[in-house]
Amino acid sequence: MEHVLPSDEAFYGKTFMDLSMEQGKVSRKLFESCVFESCDFTEAFFDACTFKGCQFRKCKLTAVNVRNSKFSDVQFYESKILGVDWTKAYWRGLELGAPLFFKECLLNASSFYDLKVSGIVFEDCRAHDVDFREATLSRARFTGTDLSNSLFVNTNLTGADFNGATNYEIDVKKNIINNATFCRYEAVSLLTSLGIKLV
Repeated sequence: MEHVLPSDEAFYGKTFMDLSMEQGKVSRKLFESCVFESCDFTEAFFDACTFKGCQFRKCKLTAVNVRNSKFSDVQFYESKILGVDWTKAYWRGLELGAPLFFKECLLNASSFYDLKVSGIVFEDCRAHDVDFREATLSRARFTGTDLSNSLFVNTNLTGADFNGATNYEIDVKKNIINNATFCRYEAVSLLTSLGIKLV
């Protein structure tokens, strides 16, 4: 396994396999259209990096520090991304509609507090104890995702898709859910916030 990245400042279309950088530091590097496969970035520090059009596949990114790093159209597949504070990343000036895509990932204990990430996708993920308070998640997709104990307060969920999502608790009086889609059976949980008893 490699333990350090090459010294280049920019990488275009490069594939990194089995890179091991646990608790390592990656500073001021540009990654465009790169693929990270089976890499270990557990507790690593991405300092002011830019990831554009990249893919992470079967990677470990638990507790990674994303301070001042930019993520645009980045996709994560079958990766462990636990305890990440996404609010530390650099989001200003990024084009709309090009946020993050997660498929079959573990995202427990992460934070998207107060972020404007319309169109973000969580597909068949486990997202327990995730903080979505105050966030703008219009047109987001949570399809097939387990949202146990995740927080939605003053969250903009306009046009969001919760089809197949499970274990969510969303107070319809404290969130914006205009035109959002919910599975008929799971949507019963929305009524609890209205004090309605079902028999």
